[in-house]
Amino acid sequence: MLNKLFLCTACCVSILLGGLWAGMSGAWASPSEALIFPDSARVWEERSLPVKSSPGRSHVQISLPARADPQTLLIRPVEPDSISISEVQWTRSEPQETERVKELRRKIKDLQDLKKELNARIKAQEARIAFWEARKDHAQELRHMEELSLKIFDSLSQAHTELADTEQSLEEASGQLKELQSRLEEMTGPESRAWLVLVGLDISAEAATAKMAFNYILRGCGWEPAYRIEALPHEGSVAFTWEARVWQSSGQDWKGTRIALATLRPHKVLDPPALPDWIVRPAPHMGLPGPRDARMAVMEAAPDMAPVEERRDLFSVWDLGEQNLAAGDRPRLWIQEQEWDAEFVRLLRPSRSNRAFLKASLDLEQVQNIPAGEAMYFHAGAMLGRQVFEFTGTEKTIYFGEDLFVTAQLVTRARGSGARGIIRERQTYFWDFLITAANQHDYPLRVRLEEPRPMLRDERIEAFFKLDPEPAEETESMFIWELDLEPGQKREVAMEIELRAPGDMDIDWGWRSRQDR
Repeated sequence: MLNKLFLCTACCVSILLGGLWAGMSGAWASPSEALIFPDSARVWEERSLPVKSSPGRSHVQISLPARADPQTLLIRPVEPDSISISEVQWTRSEPQETERVKELRRKIKDLQDLKKELNARIKAQEARIAFWEARKDHAQELRHMEELSLKIFDSLSQAHTELADTEQSLEEASGQLKELQSRLEEMTGPESRAWLVLVGLDISAEAATAKMAFNYILRGCGWEPAYRIEALPHEGSVAFTWEARVWQSSGQDWKGTRIALATLRPHKVLDPPALPDWIVRPAPHMGLPGPRDARMAVMEAAPDMAPVEERRDLFSVWDLGEQNLAAGDRPRLWIQEQEWDAEFVRLLRPSRSNRAFLKASLDLEQVQNIPAGEAMYFHAGAMLGRQVFEFTGTEKTIYFGEDLFVTAQLVTRARGSGARGIIRERQTYFWDFLITAANQHDYPLRVRLEEPRPMLRDERIEAFFKLDPEPAEETESMFIWELDLEPGQKREVAMEIELRAPGDMDIDWGWRSRQDR
Protein backbone atom coordinates (compact mmCIF):
# COMPACT_ATOMS: atom_id res chain seq x y z
CA MET A 1 0.00 0.00 0.00
CA LEU A 2 2.86 2.34 0.86
CA ASN A 3 4.54 1.78 -2.51
CA LYS A 4 1.25 2.43 -4.28
CA LEU A 5 0.84 5.72 -2.39
CA PHE A 6 4.32 6.89 -3.38
CA LEU A 7 3.78 5.82 -6.98
CA CYS A 8 0.43 7.63 -7.11
CA THR A 9 1.87 10.83 -5.65
CA ALA A 10 4.94 10.80 -7.89
CA CYS A 11 2.82 10.23 -10.99
CA CYS A 12 0.43 13.04 -10.04
CA VAL A 13 3.20 15.55 -9.43
CA SER A 14 5.03 14.48 -12.60
CA ILE A 15 1.89 14.83 -14.70
CA LEU A 16 1.07 18.20 -13.13
CA LEU A 17 4.49 19.65 -13.81
CA GLY A 18 5.06 18.05 -17.18
CA GLY A 19 4.57 20.33 -20.15
CA LEU A 20 4.25 23.47 -18.04
CA TRP A 21 6.91 25.29 -20.02
CA ALA A 22 5.78 24.08 -23.40
CA GLY A 23 4.56 27.04 -25.44
CA MET A 24 1.13 26.82 -26.99
CA SER A 25 -0.63 29.12 -29.38
CA GLY A 26 -3.09 31.42 -27.59
CA ALA A 27 -6.31 33.09 -28.57
CA TRP A 28 -4.71 36.53 -28.56
CA ALA A 29 -2.26 37.83 -31.09
CA SER A 30 1.02 39.26 -29.84
CA PRO A 31 1.16 43.06 -29.66
CA SER A 32 3.01 44.69 -32.52
CA GLU A 33 4.98 47.08 -30.26
CA ALA A 34 5.61 47.60 -26.56
CA LEU A 35 7.33 50.53 -24.86
CA ILE A 36 8.34 49.16 -21.45
CA PHE A 37 8.86 51.52 -18.53
CA PRO A 38 10.46 50.43 -15.23
CA ASP A 39 7.03 49.53 -13.76
CA SER A 40 4.58 49.33 -16.67
CA ALA A 41 4.35 49.34 -20.47
CA ARG A 42 2.45 51.03 -23.26
CA VAL A 43 1.32 48.35 -25.69
CA TRP A 44 0.30 48.83 -29.34
CA GLU A 45 -2.01 46.39 -31.12
CA GLU A 46 -3.90 46.25 -34.40
CA ARG A 47 -6.81 43.87 -35.00
CA SER A 48 -9.54 43.25 -37.58
CA LEU A 49 -12.74 42.85 -35.56
CA PRO A 50 -16.25 41.75 -36.56
CA VAL A 51 -18.81 44.56 -36.52
CA LYS A 52 -21.90 43.73 -34.50
CA SER A 53 -24.98 45.71 -35.53
CA SER A 54 -28.34 46.32 -33.90
CA PRO A 55 -31.08 48.83 -34.78
CA GLY A 56 -29.47 52.26 -34.73
CA ARG A 57 -26.20 51.00 -33.27
CA SER A 58 -22.98 49.24 -34.29
CA HIS A 59 -19.97 48.27 -32.21
CA VAL A 60 -16.89 46.08 -31.98
CA GLN A 61 -15.52 44.30 -28.91
CA ILE A 62 -11.90 44.30 -27.77
CA SER A 63 -10.54 42.04 -25.04
CA LEU A 64 -7.69 43.46 -22.96
CA PRO A 65 -5.51 41.68 -20.38
CA ALA A 66 -6.55 41.80 -16.72
CA ARG A 67 -3.69 44.19 -15.85
CA ALA A 68 -4.50 46.66 -18.63
CA ASP A 69 -5.70 50.13 -17.64
CA PRO A 70 -8.73 50.82 -19.88
CA GLN A 71 -8.74 54.49 -18.94
CA THR A 72 -5.47 54.88 -20.84
CA LEU A 73 -6.87 53.25 -23.99
CA LEU A 74 -6.35 55.22 -27.21
CA ILE A 75 -8.14 53.77 -30.22
CA ARG A 76 -8.73 54.74 -33.85
CA PRO A 77 -10.19 52.99 -36.91
CA VAL A 78 -7.75 52.06 -39.66
CA GLU A 79 -10.10 50.57 -42.24
CA PRO A 80 -12.57 51.34 -43.72
CA ASP A 81 -12.57 55.14 -43.94
CA SER A 82 -16.36 55.25 -43.48
CA ILE A 83 -16.08 54.33 -39.76
CA SER A 84 -15.68 56.68 -36.83
CA ILE A 85 -15.81 56.08 -33.08
CA SER A 86 -18.82 57.38 -31.13
CA GLU A 87 -18.17 56.00 -27.62
CA VAL A 88 -16.02 53.61 -25.60
CA GLN A 89 -17.18 51.57 -22.60
CA TRP A 90 -15.52 48.80 -20.63
CA THR A 91 -16.36 46.17 -18.08
CA ARG A 92 -14.76 43.14 -16.44
CA SER A 93 -15.26 39.83 -18.22
CA GLU A 94 -14.15 36.24 -18.02
CA PRO A 95 -10.56 36.02 -19.22
CA GLN A 96 -9.80 35.06 -22.79
CA GLU A 97 -6.84 32.99 -21.70
CA THR A 98 -4.13 31.36 -23.71
CA GLU A 99 -3.82 27.58 -23.67
CA ARG A 100 -0.64 27.95 -21.65
CA VAL A 101 -2.48 29.79 -18.86
CA LYS A 102 -5.45 27.40 -19.03
CA GLU A 103 -3.11 24.43 -18.73
CA LEU A 104 -1.46 26.03 -15.73
CA ARG A 105 -4.83 26.59 -14.05
CA ARG A 106 -5.70 22.91 -14.67
CA LYS A 107 -2.47 21.82 -13.03
CA ILE A 108 -3.20 24.03 -10.02
CA LYS A 109 -6.72 22.55 -9.74
CA ASP A 110 -5.31 19.01 -9.89
CA LEU A 111 -2.77 19.81 -7.18
CA GLN A 112 -5.50 21.29 -4.99
CA ASP A 113 -7.52 18.07 -5.42
CA LEU A 114 -4.43 16.02 -4.59
CA LYS A 115 -3.96 18.04 -1.39
CA LYS A 116 -7.56 17.31 -0.37
CA GLU A 117 -7.02 13.58 -0.98
CA LEU A 118 -3.79 13.56 1.02
CA ASN A 119 -5.41 15.47 3.90
CA ALA A 120 -8.23 12.91 3.98
CA ARG A 121 -5.70 10.07 3.98
CA ILE A 122 -3.84 11.68 6.89
CA LYS A 123 -7.05 11.91 8.93
CA ALA A 124 -7.80 8.24 8.22
CA GLN A 125 -4.31 7.20 9.27
CA GLU A 126 -4.52 9.29 12.45
CA ALA A 127 -7.85 7.58 13.27
CA ARG A 128 -6.25 4.17 12.68
CA ILE A 129 -3.40 5.06 15.03
CA ALA A 130 -5.88 6.23 17.68
CA PHE A 131 -7.76 2.92 17.34
CA TRP A 132 -4.70 0.78 17.96
CA GLU A 133 -3.46 3.08 20.73
CA ALA A 134 -6.81 2.53 22.51
CA ARG A 135 -6.46 -1.26 22.24
CA LYS A 136 -3.44 -1.17 24.58
CA ASP A 137 -5.68 -0.02 27.43
CA HIS A 138 -7.94 -3.07 27.03
CA ALA A 139 -5.28 -5.69 26.50
CA GLN A 140 -5.88 -7.33 29.94
CA GLU A 141 -9.47 -8.15 28.96
CA LEU A 142 -8.40 -10.24 25.97
CA ARG A 143 -7.35 -13.89 26.03
CA HIS A 144 -4.37 -13.88 23.66
CA MET A 145 -2.17 -11.18 25.21
CA GLU A 146 1.09 -11.89 23.37
CA GLU A 147 -0.57 -12.26 19.96
CA LEU A 148 -2.50 -9.02 20.45
CA SER A 149 0.65 -7.17 21.55
CA LEU A 150 2.42 -8.11 18.32
CA LYS A 151 -0.63 -7.14 16.26
CA ILE A 152 -0.81 -3.71 17.94
CA PHE A 153 2.92 -3.14 17.43
CA ASP A 154 2.83 -4.06 13.72
CA SER A 155 -0.29 -2.02 13.03
CA LEU A 156 1.00 1.08 14.81
CA SER A 157 4.38 0.86 13.06
CA GLN A 158 2.74 0.60 9.66
CA ALA A 159 0.25 3.38 10.42
CA HIS A 160 2.93 5.78 11.69
CA THR A 161 5.14 5.05 8.66
CA GLU A 162 2.30 5.64 6.21
CA LEU A 163 1.30 8.82 8.07
CA ALA A 164 4.85 10.20 7.86
CA ASP A 165 5.02 9.35 4.13
CA THR A 166 1.64 10.94 3.45
CA GLU A 167 2.60 14.09 5.35
CA GLN A 168 5.79 14.31 3.28
CA SER A 169 3.76 13.91 0.07
CA LEU A 170 1.40 16.63 1.27
CA GLU A 171 4.33 18.96 1.99
CA GLU A 172 5.74 18.33 -1.50
CA ALA A 173 2.35 18.91 -3.13
CA SER A 174 1.88 22.14 -1.14
CA GLY A 175 5.28 23.36 -2.31
CA GLN A 176 4.48 22.56 -5.93
CA LEU A 177 1.10 24.26 -5.61
CA LYS A 178 2.69 27.41 -4.20
CA GLU A 179 5.24 27.41 -7.03
CA LEU A 180 2.56 27.08 -9.71
CA GLN A 181 0.38 29.77 -8.14
CA SER A 182 3.36 32.11 -8.04
CA ARG A 183 4.11 31.29 -11.66
CA LEU A 184 0.50 31.98 -12.65
CA GLU A 185 0.60 35.40 -10.94
CA GLU A 186 3.84 36.22 -12.76
CA MET A 187 2.12 35.38 -16.05
CA THR A 188 -1.25 37.06 -15.49
CA GLY A 189 -1.07 39.18 -12.33
CA PRO A 190 -3.33 38.89 -9.26
CA GLU A 191 -6.54 39.89 -11.11
CA SER A 192 -8.10 36.93 -12.94
CA ARG A 193 -10.83 38.75 -14.90
CA ALA A 194 -9.95 40.47 -18.16
CA TRP A 195 -11.41 43.67 -19.63
CA LEU A 196 -14.12 43.74 -22.29
CA VAL A 197 -14.13 47.04 -24.19
CA LEU A 198 -17.19 47.97 -26.30
CA VAL A 199 -16.38 50.53 -28.99
CA GLY A 200 -19.42 52.24 -30.49
CA LEU A 201 -19.14 53.03 -34.20
CA ASP A 202 -20.72 55.50 -36.59
CA ILE A 203 -20.78 53.73 -39.97
CA SER A 204 -21.76 55.50 -43.17
CA ALA A 205 -21.46 52.33 -45.26
CA GLU A 206 -22.09 48.71 -44.34
CA ALA A 207 -18.98 46.84 -43.14
CA ALA A 208 -18.56 43.30 -41.83
CA THR A 209 -15.25 44.01 -40.12
CA ALA A 210 -13.35 47.03 -38.86
CA LYS A 211 -9.61 47.23 -38.49
CA MET A 212 -8.77 49.06 -35.26
CA ALA A 213 -5.41 50.31 -33.99
CA PHE A 214 -5.15 50.92 -30.24
CA ASN A 215 -2.70 51.23 -27.39
CA TYR A 216 -2.95 51.21 -23.59
CA ILE A 217 -0.93 51.08 -20.38
CA LEU A 218 -0.30 47.56 -19.10
CA ARG A 219 0.71 47.09 -15.47
CA GLY A 220 2.82 44.17 -14.30
CA CYS A 221 5.51 44.89 -16.88
CA GLY A 222 8.91 46.40 -16.33
CA TRP A 223 12.65 46.23 -16.69
CA GLU A 224 15.75 46.87 -14.62
CA PRO A 225 19.35 47.41 -15.72
CA ALA A 226 22.17 44.98 -14.94
CA TYR A 227 25.78 46.13 -15.42
CA ARG A 228 29.20 44.53 -15.55
CA ILE A 229 32.15 46.88 -14.95
CA GLU A 230 35.71 45.58 -15.27
CA ALA A 231 38.92 47.47 -14.53
CA LEU A 232 41.64 47.05 -17.20
CA PRO A 233 44.45 49.20 -15.76
CA HIS A 234 47.16 47.74 -18.02
CA GLU A 235 45.08 48.77 -21.04
CA GLY A 236 44.07 52.12 -19.55
CA SER A 237 40.36 51.40 -19.90
CA VAL A 238 37.18 50.28 -18.17
CA ALA A 239 35.02 47.64 -19.90
CA PHE A 240 31.30 48.30 -19.47
CA THR A 241 28.48 45.90 -20.36
CA TRP A 242 24.79 46.75 -20.04
CA GLU A 243 21.96 44.22 -20.04
CA ALA A 244 18.32 44.58 -19.03
CA ARG A 245 16.06 42.15 -17.19
CA VAL A 246 12.65 42.48 -18.85
CA TRP A 247 9.28 41.00 -17.87
CA GLN A 248 5.57 41.16 -18.70
CA SER A 249 2.51 39.55 -17.12
CA SER A 250 -0.19 40.03 -19.75
CA GLY A 251 -1.06 36.33 -19.61
CA GLN A 252 0.09 35.77 -23.21
CA ASP A 253 3.49 35.21 -24.77
CA TRP A 254 4.78 38.00 -26.97
CA LYS A 255 6.27 36.77 -30.23
CA GLY A 256 7.92 39.06 -32.76
CA THR A 257 6.99 42.13 -30.73
CA ARG A 258 9.07 45.23 -31.29
CA ILE A 259 10.25 46.09 -27.77
CA ALA A 260 11.70 49.38 -26.59
CA LEU A 261 12.82 50.31 -23.07
CA ALA A 262 12.07 53.74 -21.59
CA THR A 263 14.22 55.10 -18.80
CA LEU A 264 11.50 56.96 -16.86
CA ARG A 265 8.08 56.08 -15.56
CA PRO A 266 5.23 57.63 -17.58
CA HIS A 267 3.86 60.89 -16.20
CA LYS A 268 0.20 60.71 -15.15
CA VAL A 269 -0.19 64.16 -13.53
CA LEU A 270 -2.28 66.44 -15.72
CA ASP A 271 -2.64 69.59 -13.60
CA PRO A 272 0.31 71.92 -12.95
CA PRO A 273 1.49 72.32 -9.35
CA ALA A 274 0.31 75.33 -7.35
CA LEU A 275 2.81 78.14 -6.77
CA PRO A 276 3.69 78.49 -3.08
CA ASP A 277 3.97 81.88 -1.38
CA TRP A 278 7.53 83.25 -1.39
CA ILE A 279 8.17 84.10 2.26
CA VAL A 280 11.50 85.56 3.35
CA ARG A 281 12.25 85.49 7.08
CA PRO A 282 14.89 84.41 9.59
CA ALA A 283 15.12 80.65 9.69
CA PRO A 284 16.18 78.32 12.50
CA HIS A 285 19.33 76.27 12.07
CA MET A 286 18.32 73.02 10.40
CA GLY A 287 21.71 71.54 9.53
CA LEU A 288 23.00 70.68 6.10
CA PRO A 289 20.59 69.22 3.55
CA GLY A 290 20.95 65.58 2.68
CA PRO A 291 22.13 64.30 -0.71
CA ARG A 292 19.74 64.61 -3.61
CA ASP A 293 18.65 61.38 -5.28
CA ALA A 294 18.84 61.80 -9.06
CA ARG A 295 17.78 58.72 -11.03
CA MET A 296 17.22 60.14 -14.55
CA ALA A 297 19.59 58.58 -17.03
CA VAL A 298 20.05 56.33 -20.08
CA MET A 299 22.97 55.18 -22.22
CA GLU A 300 24.31 56.12 -25.63
CA ALA A 301 24.16 53.34 -28.19
CA ALA A 302 27.24 51.46 -29.35
CA PRO A 303 28.08 52.02 -33.02
CA ASP A 304 27.63 48.50 -34.41
CA MET A 305 24.60 46.20 -34.12
CA ALA A 306 23.45 47.81 -30.88
CA PRO A 307 19.99 48.83 -29.75
CA VAL A 308 19.23 52.34 -30.96
CA GLU A 309 18.65 55.17 -28.50
CA GLU A 310 16.06 57.88 -29.09
CA ARG A 311 16.08 60.93 -26.83
CA ARG A 312 12.64 62.32 -26.07
CA ASP A 313 11.55 65.36 -24.09
CA LEU A 314 11.02 63.50 -20.80
CA PHE A 315 13.00 60.28 -21.19
CA SER A 316 15.19 58.21 -23.49
CA VAL A 317 14.12 55.07 -25.32
CA TRP A 318 16.22 52.09 -26.37
CA ASP A 319 14.76 50.22 -29.36
CA LEU A 320 15.68 46.52 -29.04
CA GLY A 321 13.96 45.45 -32.26
CA GLU A 322 11.70 42.40 -32.49
CA GLN A 323 11.86 40.10 -29.48
CA ASN A 324 10.05 37.11 -28.02
CA LEU A 325 9.02 37.61 -24.39
CA ALA A 326 7.08 34.86 -22.62
CA ALA A 327 4.64 35.90 -19.91
CA GLY A 328 6.24 35.56 -16.47
CA ASP A 329 9.79 35.08 -17.74
CA ARG A 330 12.63 37.51 -16.93
CA PRO A 331 15.23 37.16 -19.68
CA ARG A 332 18.35 39.34 -19.81
CA LEU A 333 18.44 41.30 -23.07
CA TRP A 334 21.74 42.75 -24.27
CA ILE A 335 21.84 46.53 -24.62
CA GLN A 336 25.44 47.48 -25.35
CA GLU A 337 29.14 47.17 -24.56
CA GLN A 338 31.61 50.02 -24.31
CA GLU A 339 35.25 50.42 -23.45
CA TRP A 340 35.98 53.75 -21.77
CA ASP A 341 39.44 55.31 -21.69
CA ALA A 342 40.44 55.74 -18.06
CA GLU A 343 43.34 57.04 -16.01
CA PHE A 344 44.19 54.65 -13.17
CA VAL A 345 45.88 55.54 -9.91
CA ARG A 346 46.14 53.91 -6.49
CA LEU A 347 44.51 56.21 -3.98
CA LEU A 348 46.19 56.40 -0.57
CA ARG A 349 44.78 58.12 2.50
CA PRO A 350 47.22 57.04 5.21
CA SER A 351 45.54 59.07 7.94
CA ARG A 352 42.61 56.66 7.69
CA SER A 353 44.07 53.42 6.28
CA ASN A 354 47.35 51.97 5.07
CA ARG A 355 45.56 50.27 2.16
CA ALA A 356 45.41 51.59 -1.41
CA PHE A 357 42.23 51.75 -3.49
CA LEU A 358 42.22 51.35 -7.27
CA LYS A 359 40.69 54.50 -8.77
CA ALA A 360 39.65 54.99 -12.41
CA SER A 361 38.99 58.53 -13.66
CA LEU A 362 36.90 58.92 -16.82
CA ASP A 363 36.80 62.02 -19.01
CA LEU A 364 34.87 61.01 -22.12
CA GLU A 365 34.01 62.90 -25.28
CA GLN A 366 30.54 61.37 -25.56
CA VAL A 367 27.86 62.12 -22.96
CA GLN A 368 26.74 59.05 -21.01
CA ASN A 369 23.24 58.76 -19.54
CA ILE A 370 23.10 55.48 -17.61
CA PRO A 371 20.22 54.83 -15.18
CA ALA A 372 20.83 53.55 -11.67
CA GLY A 373 21.09 49.79 -11.45
CA GLU A 374 23.01 47.01 -9.79
CA ALA A 375 26.53 46.51 -11.15
CA MET A 376 29.03 43.70 -10.68
CA TYR A 377 32.62 44.98 -10.38
CA PHE A 378 35.61 42.98 -11.65
CA HIS A 379 39.39 43.35 -11.59
CA ALA A 380 41.99 40.86 -12.84
CA GLY A 381 39.18 38.39 -13.61
CA ALA A 382 37.92 38.35 -10.03
CA MET A 383 34.54 39.65 -8.92
CA LEU A 384 34.98 42.38 -6.30
CA GLY A 385 31.36 42.94 -5.28
CA ARG A 386 28.07 44.55 -6.22
CA GLN A 387 26.72 48.06 -5.76
CA VAL A 388 24.45 50.57 -7.48
CA PHE A 389 26.00 52.34 -10.49
CA GLU A 390 24.82 55.33 -12.51
CA PHE A 391 26.58 57.76 -14.82
CA THR A 392 25.29 61.07 -16.20
CA GLY A 393 27.66 63.30 -18.18
CA THR A 394 31.23 62.81 -19.36
CA GLU A 395 33.26 62.70 -16.13
CA LYS A 396 33.12 59.87 -13.63
CA THR A 397 35.24 58.33 -10.87
CA ILE A 398 34.95 54.57 -10.30
CA TYR A 399 36.60 52.66 -7.46
CA PHE A 400 37.58 48.99 -7.72
CA GLY A 401 38.34 48.16 -4.12
CA GLU A 402 41.66 47.58 -2.36
CA ASP A 403 45.03 46.86 -3.92
CA LEU A 404 46.86 44.83 -1.28
CA PHE A 405 50.25 45.26 -2.98
CA VAL A 406 50.32 49.04 -2.60
CA THR A 407 50.53 50.45 0.94
CA ALA A 408 51.22 53.65 2.83
CA GLN A 409 52.34 53.91 6.43
CA LEU A 410 52.01 57.11 8.45
CA VAL A 411 54.32 57.57 11.46
CA THR A 412 53.92 60.46 13.90
CA ARG A 413 57.48 61.48 14.71
CA ALA A 414 56.46 64.33 17.05
CA ARG A 415 53.39 66.16 18.26
CA GLY A 416 52.50 68.51 21.09
CA SER A 417 50.97 71.79 22.18
CA GLY A 418 52.43 75.00 23.57
CA ALA A 419 51.34 76.27 27.00
CA ARG A 420 48.87 79.16 27.31
CA GLY A 421 50.10 82.27 29.13
CA ILE A 422 48.91 85.83 29.59
CA ILE A 423 46.32 87.26 27.22
CA ARG A 424 48.77 88.34 24.53
CA GLU A 425 50.69 85.04 24.39
CA ARG A 426 50.09 82.49 21.67
CA GLN A 427 49.06 78.88 22.00
CA THR A 428 50.34 76.33 19.48
CA TYR A 429 49.81 72.76 18.34
CA PHE A 430 52.21 70.95 16.01
CA TRP A 431 52.62 67.60 14.25
CA ASP A 432 55.56 65.97 12.47
CA PHE A 433 54.50 63.12 10.18
CA LEU A 434 56.45 60.78 7.89
CA ILE A 435 54.51 58.86 5.24
CA THR A 436 56.08 55.93 3.37
CA ALA A 437 54.36 54.70 0.18
CA ALA A 438 55.42 51.31 -1.22
CA ASN A 439 54.75 49.47 -4.49
CA GLN A 440 55.09 45.69 -4.18
CA HIS A 441 53.89 44.97 -7.74
CA ASP A 442 56.30 43.88 -10.47
CA TYR A 443 55.28 46.81 -12.67
CA PRO A 444 55.40 50.61 -12.27
CA LEU A 445 52.31 52.56 -11.27
CA ARG A 446 51.15 55.95 -10.06
CA VAL A 447 49.74 56.65 -6.61
CA ARG A 448 47.66 59.59 -5.47
CA LEU A 449 48.32 60.41 -1.83
CA GLU A 450 45.73 62.57 -0.06
CA GLU A 451 46.08 64.09 3.40
CA PRO A 452 43.72 66.53 5.16
CA ARG A 453 44.74 70.18 5.28
CA PRO A 454 43.64 72.20 8.36
CA MET A 455 40.69 74.45 7.53
CA LEU A 456 40.83 77.64 9.58
CA ARG A 457 37.54 79.18 10.62
CA ASP A 458 38.91 82.28 12.37
CA GLU A 459 41.29 84.86 10.92
CA ARG A 460 43.21 84.97 14.20
CA ILE A 461 44.28 81.33 13.77
CA GLU A 462 47.43 80.77 11.68
CA ALA A 463 48.81 77.66 10.01
CA PHE A 464 52.40 76.93 8.93
CA PHE A 465 53.40 73.99 6.76
CA LYS A 466 56.67 72.35 5.83
CA LEU A 467 56.09 69.71 3.16
CA ASP A 468 58.73 67.61 1.41
CA PRO A 469 58.18 67.11 -1.45
CA GLU A 470 55.78 69.91 -2.27
CA PRO A 471 52.28 68.63 -3.10
CA ALA A 472 51.16 68.51 -6.72
CA GLU A 473 47.85 70.07 -5.73
CA GLU A 474 46.53 71.89 -2.70
CA THR A 475 42.87 72.63 -1.96
CA GLU A 476 41.21 74.29 0.99
CA SER A 477 40.80 70.92 2.69
CA MET A 478 43.47 68.66 1.23
CA PHE A 479 47.13 68.16 0.26
CA ILE A 480 47.56 65.94 -2.81
CA TRP A 481 50.74 64.23 -4.06
CA GLU A 482 51.07 62.35 -7.36
CA LEU A 483 53.92 59.83 -7.02
CA ASP A 484 55.29 57.43 -9.63
CA LEU A 485 56.59 54.22 -8.05
CA GLU A 486 58.79 51.66 -9.78
CA PRO A 487 58.41 47.95 -8.92
CA GLY A 488 59.46 47.43 -5.30
CA GLN A 489 60.12 51.16 -4.77
CA LYS A 490 59.30 53.16 -1.64
CA ARG A 491 58.92 56.92 -1.44
CA GLU A 492 58.62 59.19 1.57
CA VAL A 493 56.57 62.31 2.21
CA ALA A 494 57.37 64.49 5.24
CA MET A 495 54.71 66.77 6.75
CA GLU A 496 55.26 69.35 9.50
CA ILE A 497 52.16 71.28 10.53
CA GLU A 498 51.99 74.03 13.15
CA LEU A 499 48.82 75.83 14.21
CA ARG A 500 48.86 79.04 16.26
CA ALA A 501 46.02 80.85 18.03
CA PRO A 502 45.65 83.63 20.64
CA GLY A 503 46.39 82.44 24.15
CA ASP A 504 42.97 83.45 25.49
CA MET A 505 41.01 81.64 22.72
CA ASP A 506 39.15 78.46 23.65
CA ILE A 507 40.00 76.43 20.56
CA ASP A 508 39.22 73.01 19.14
CA TRP A 509 42.29 71.78 17.26
CA GLY A 510 40.20 69.26 15.28
CA TRP A 511 40.06 65.49 15.07
CA ARG A 512 43.81 65.03 14.81
CA SER A 513 44.38 66.41 18.32
CA ARG A 514 41.64 64.14 19.71
CA GLN A 515 43.22 61.19 17.89
CA ASP A 516 46.54 61.96 19.61
CA ARG A 517 45.12 61.48 23.10
